[in-house]
Amino acid sequence: MTPMTSSRLRRISVGLLAACFALSAPPASACGKEGWSVKTVTDKDAAKVQETPTPGTINQLRQIAAPINPNLRPDSRYSPTELTTYEVTGYITLIKAEADQDYHIVLADDAGRTMIVEATHPDCALKSRFKAEINQVRAALDQAFKGPITKPIKTRKLVTVTGVGFFDHIHGQTGVAPNGIELHPMLQVVMHDHRSIQEFKKANRARRE
Repeated sequence: MTPMTSSRLRRISVGLLAACFALSAPPASACGKEGWSVKTVTDKDAAKVQETPTPGTINQLRQIAAPINPNLRPDSRYSPTELTTYEVTGYITLIKAEADQDYHIVLADDAGRTMIVEATHPDCALKSRFKAEINQVRAALDQAFKGPITKPIKTRKLVTVTGVGFFDHIHGQTGVAPNGIELHPMLQVVMHDHRSIQEFKKANRARRE
């Protein structure tokens, strides 16, 4: 192989790698804007967010009193809910990619009550204190649903989700809770093979005894 041929091949290889990276990483302009520092835990109160999750249910979170208009404070947190990390078990009934690169996920309980949890794209949260967790969540979802996800997927997969409380303003989102609460961003997702939430809880109790 001549030096010229070798040099040309190296340039082609570098070009292909750059192209692959460009395809997988969204441009900064594609990431969200509204309340984005809170959604990605890069806001001024990020260090105050509790890491230890508080166990809860979808129904309990839906009953938390919400601010009248969350948009009035897009870059600061509503204490204590938005400083709390919650752990909730439910069924993923819908997962879809949004324009801001998030995976929008509808989580439901056995009674059909729903709320939204969001998996942020890692490249849109590079400065987040939870960057590693955000990356792990997306990887787990892509593995479970053969991602990257480009089209809406309807399913009924039992999971336990850990994420930071966040109040979104209600604007017709699919699966939105009546108080607009979300877990945003998701910090962990664990897939279960149990047929129901009650079966999962019963198995958990049996393990602890």
